[in-house]
Amino acid sequence: MRIRLLFILGLLSLTVACAHSKSTIAGARVKSAQPIPQAEYPDATRRFLRMPVDNPERQKLRDRLVASVLSQAQSLADVGDYEGVVLEVSRLTMFLSPSEYAEGVLPKDVEPIAKYIVDRGGRLGDEGYVLAANFILERLTGDALYQSRYDAVATWGREARSHLDTVSDQYAGLIAVWTDQADLTPAPEVLDTLAELHIAGRDAVAAESAENRQRLGIVGERQLRLAPLNVAAVYLAHGDIKSAITKVESMGAGGELQLRLLDLLRTAWSSDEVGAAATFELVEGYRVARPDVAAGLCRSTLVRFPEDHRFPTCMARVAADSEQFADATAWYVIAIELAPEMIDLYDEALGRLDEFIKTRLADPHPERSSALARGAERILAERQERWPDSDPPIAPNELEFLIGMLEMNAGHADEAQQRFENSLENNEDPGALSQLGLLLERTGRPQEAEQRFRRALALTPSDSLAEDLQRAEILENLGNTARAQGKTREMATRYKSALEAWTEARDQVEGPTAALVEMRRGVLLDNLGRHEAAIDAFENAMSHAPQWRDVYASILSHLVSGPPDFALASSVWRRSQLHLTLPPEWKVYFTLWIQLITARAGQPPAQEHTDLLHRLGGLGGGSNWWGKLASFGAGDLDYAGLISVASSLGEETEALYYEGTRLFIAGDRQAASDQFQRVLDTKMVSFFEYEMARKLLFQDRKANEPKP
Repeated sequence: MRIRLLFILGLLSLTVACAHSKSTIAGARVKSAQPIPQAEYPDATRRFLRMPVDNPERQKLRDRLVASVLSQAQSLADVGDYEGVVLEVSRLTMFLSPSEYAEGVLPKDVEPIAKYIVDRGGRLGDEGYVLAANFILERLTGDALYQSRYDAVATWGREARSHLDTVSDQYAGLIAVWTDQADLTPAPEVLDTLAELHIAGRDAVAAESAENRQRLGIVGERQLRLAPLNVAAVYLAHGDIKSAITKVESMGAGGELQLRLLDLLRTAWSSDEVGAAATFELVEGYRVARPDVAAGLCRSTLVRFPEDHRFPTCMARVAADSEQFADATAWYVIAIELAPEMIDLYDEALGRLDEFIKTRLADPHPERSSALARGAERILAERQERWPDSDPPIAPNELEFLIGMLEMNAGHADEAQQRFENSLENNEDPGALSQLGLLLERTGRPQEAEQRFRRALALTPSDSLAEDLQRAEILENLGNTARAQGKTREMATRYKSALEAWTEARDQVEGPTAALVEMRRGVLLDNLGRHEAAIDAFENAMSHAPQWRDVYASILSHLVSGPPDFALASSVWRRSQLHLTLPPEWKVYFTLWIQLITARAGQPPAQEHTDLLHRLGGLGGGSNWWGKLASFGAGDLDYAGLISVASSLGEETEALYYEGTRLFIAGDRQAASDQFQRVLDTKMVSFFEYEMARKLLFQDRKANEPKP
C-alpha cells in the first residue's frame, strides 16, 4: 500500500509540475469518419483483419473502426468508466501499426480521452497508462509540455524503484509499467524500451552473487530462463517477427531455449508453408501463457497467409479462452470455409459451441447470443451434409434445446417455444418438456404448461435419487399451474406430493444439494400456509450451504411476493452481506429486494439499506450497471437517469422492475402494478425480476378478487 501511495502522489505532482512550451511536430492523422454501428462492429473488425494491405477500401474501413472505438471510449469516459476507457483505447492496436503510433496518426477526437486517462490514471497510480496518454497527446498536439511530462514520469518511475530490495523487484515493476504503456501505444521506441528492460533485468540477475541469486529464488531463475521468450513476445504481440529476431539476436549467446526460439523465428519469417507452420507453432507455444501474444501474431498472419485455416482457428481459440464466444464462433465459421473437408475442425467448433451456449445461459446480456445460435446451426448443418453417417459432438435435438434456452433467456418467448418443440419432435425428453412447460406457465398459459408437465412426469421414472428430485420439481410445477388456474384443491394435492418427495430426499443429500432440497421445502410449506415450518426449512438451507449465493437469492426473492416476514428477510439479508465472496452486484440486488419486503411488511424504510446502496453506488463508480441500480435504490439517481443507461433488454427489464418497487414503497400501488406489467411485457422470463413481478401481480389480483 505504501509504495502504491507513493506512486500516486508522485504522478499527481508530475501532472501539474511541468511548464508549458510548444512544438509544431505532428504526424498525418486518421481522417474523421462515421463510426460503425455497434451491432456491425465485430463483423467489420474481422473483415478489416483479413483485408489485403493494398486494398483501397482498407484505410477507409480502418478510419471508421477507429472512430467507433473512440466514440465508445468517450461515452465510457462521460460516465466515469476508467477501466472501460483503457480497454477501448487498447483495441486501437488492432487497427494501427506500431509505426503509425510513432507518426501520431490518431484523430483529434482522442485528445479528451487521453486527457481523461492522464487525470484519472494519475489519481490511481497507473504509470503506464499515464505515460501512454502523454505519448498520444504529444504526438497529437506537438506540445512539448506532454513530452516533458512523459520524460518526468518515466524518469521518476525508474528512480522510485531503484531503492527496492532486489533487482527482480526493481525490474518487475518497470516491466509492468512499460507493458501497460505498450498495451495502449506500441510505438517502436516503446517496444524497444520494454524489450531492453527484459534484457537488463536478466543481466542484473545474472550479475548477482550466488547468495543473492539463491535469495531471489524461482523469480530470479524465471527472469534468466524466460528472458528470450519475453523479449520476443514484446514484438510478436504486434506481429513484428523481424524485430523479434533482431532483438533476440542482440541478447548474445544463450541457452538451448534461446537457440530454438531463434531458429523458429527465422523460419517463421519466410512466406511459404514452412513459414506458416513455424508461425503457428509460435502461436500455440504462447497461447496458454500469453494469449495476447498469440492473438497479436494470429491477427498479423491472417493477411500473410489468407488461405490457411490455422490462423482463423487460432483466433477462435484465443477468443474462446477469453470467453468472447460470439467472436470465437465467427472465426470458426471462417476457418471451416477455408478447410471444408476437415471433420476434426467441425467437431472442435461444435464441441466449443456446446460449451459456449451452456455458459452463455447465465449471461447478463443474453440477447447477444444470437450469433452463437446461427454459427452453431450453420456448422452442424454443413457437417451433417458432408458426413451424414457420422455422429456429431452435439445432437441436433440437443442443439435445438440449447438454442431454445438462449432464446428464452433473451426474451424471445415465441422463438424459444418453437425451438423446444423442435427438440421434442424426435426425442420426447422430460427435461425439454419441463422447460417448455415453465416457459408456457410464466407467459400466462397454465393449461398448456400443465399438459407438458404431466407428460414429463409420466416419462420420468423413480429409480434413483436424481429422478426422484426431478419428479418432485415437476410436481411442484404442476401445483403452480393449478394455482394459476384457480384449482385450489388440486394445487394443494400437488404441493403436498412435491413436499413429500423433497422431504424423503433430506437424509440422502448434503451440501448444496441439501440446501436446494430445504429451499424447495420452505417454498412449498409457505405455499401450503405453514410459514413457521418454512422458516425452519430456510434456516436449514442456509446452514447446509452458507457460502452459496443461490440460497440467499432463492429465499429473498420468494419473500418478495410470499408472506412479508420482515424478521426472516432481515436475518437472511444480514447473513448474505457477511460473506466476503458475495459479489457487490448481488449485495445491491439483495438490498433492493429487502427494501420492497420491508415496505410489504408495513415497516418504515431502513436507513442501513439506503446507506449500503449509497456506498455501493460510489464503489461502482457510477459506471457499472449494478452501481447505477445502487444509486437508484439510494435515491441518488432518478428513473429517467437509470433507464437512459440501460444497454440491453435485461437491464431495461431490471430498470422497469425497480421503478415499480420504488412506486410501491412510495405508496402508489396502481402505478407500481402498471410498471410490473411492463416488466412482463419484456418476456424476460429467466430473470428474477420478471418472476417477482409476475407473482406480485398475481397476489394483487388475488387480493382484489371478490370474496365468495
